[in-house]
Amino acid sequence: MDIAPTLDNAAHLLRRAAWGGTPQEIEAAASAGIEAAVASLLDPSDAPDAGSPYRSTTGDAAFGDSALQLWWYHLAVNSATPALERLAWFWHGHFATSIDKVEYADLMHAQLVMLRREGLGRFDDLLEAITHDTAMNLYLDLHLSQVGNPNENFARELMELFSMGAGHGYTQTDVEQAARALTGYGLVLVEPQYRYVGTELKPEFHDFGQKLFLGRIGNFDGSDIVAAIVERPECHRFVCGRLWHRYAGTVPSEAVVGDLAAVFREDLLISDVLAALLTHPEFYSDDVKWGLVAQPVELLVRTWRNFGLDILDVRDRPYDALSAAAEDVEGGWMPFALEWLGWDVGQRIANPPNVGGWGHNEFWLDTNGSSARVRVGREVGHLIASGAGAVSRNLHALAGRPHQLAEAVLRQFGVVSWSASTFDAVVAAAGDDWPDAAIVSAVSTAFASPEVTLA
Repeated sequence: MDIAPTLDNAAHLLRRAAWGGTPQEIEAAASAGIEAAVASLLDPSDAPDAGSPYRSTTGDAAFGDSALQLWWYHLAVNSATPALERLAWFWHGHFATSIDKVEYADLMHAQLVMLRREGLGRFDDLLEAITHDTAMNLYLDLHLSQVGNPNENFARELMELFSMGAGHGYTQTDVEQAARALTGYGLVLVEPQYRYVGTELKPEFHDFGQKLFLGRIGNFDGSDIVAAIVERPECHRFVCGRLWHRYAGTVPSEAVVGDLAAVFREDLLISDVLAALLTHPEFYSDDVKWGLVAQPVELLVRTWRNFGLDILDVRDRPYDALSAAAEDVEGGWMPFALEWLGWDVGQRIANPPNVGGWGHNEFWLDTNGSSARVRVGREVGHLIASGAGAVSRNLHALAGRPHQLAEAVLRQFGVVSWSASTFDAVVAAAGDDWPDAAIVSAVSTAFASPEVTLA
């Protein structure tokens, strides 16, 4: 069934598959057609090199995550393949790992780059990569698991959170046997950093005995565990359900999960199942269009992309130069604002609240979250009003014409239709006689509106 190439459907696709579209990008997607737009979004051929935040791997600079935050935001905002960055963000929440425990920002950077590299490919390759990821190994204590004393943390989360879902298709015995198979995956000490970078299977700590896992018997290691998991229908359904949950926002019907799982089990390709999801008729239903609360990071990236705001490029800035730039109170601080606002609104890259990742929908609508969104919306408005880019100049040209300014602000957020109450509120906010104040008020009102918040 073809999806009608309306502006509303195109805007919805770009908000969910990427970070959101500008008016020009929405029109282009509608003109191309939804299926062609999805194919283009999921084409990684134009993906830029991820680069890395410039930092020392020794001393205090190895612990800081400010440069990591700015590196990630710069890539997400400026990438020519926003859907690839959006998918990597999904995997970061799925394989949640926190710098609070890992400590070293460059290990978190390596994991984020890996998730981006493997994110569209085969799911078994992705599971294999996360099993050998240094940050994940540290976070879930896999390096502590040895023959005779297996640690079950990673084995449990591998099935419960990463691949099958709690209580679906496996037992406590399977967790115990998987933990035995995963013993000996130790960390590699690198000098002169005097810390761990990389993983390897250390035979002296690995359990070479027979294991019984998911009905199979053998001398299994971690790769064998992954291979057994990805053959299970519980895995296919769980992964498809998680993708729908985070991209559509709603609880998927049995029919939807069945449709997607049938695609997924053919080749285990995430690109295939994501394309099927984004072209599924149910994905364009009214319930789905109003069924997802934008996470703060997603909303901030959309705003910076669509309004052309600056972010400091930290890839060629040594740590000392980064600190000096942050102290430039005459304007140099503005490219740092995205990192600070992310902190203020309650979400930081590489710092999920727990191994289950960030919350969903209602999690972001409590009193604290709502008040933070209003507060951050005003700060965003100030940045846009004082900006020197084309969008900021266009908004200044509309100051004094509240209706036109309100419409321009909403459309720049990627909204193509809105309720009368939202429009009236933004028009009233845009009525200030002072141009900067009119832009600040209009942007902050739109930023907290249902049409923007419900992505």
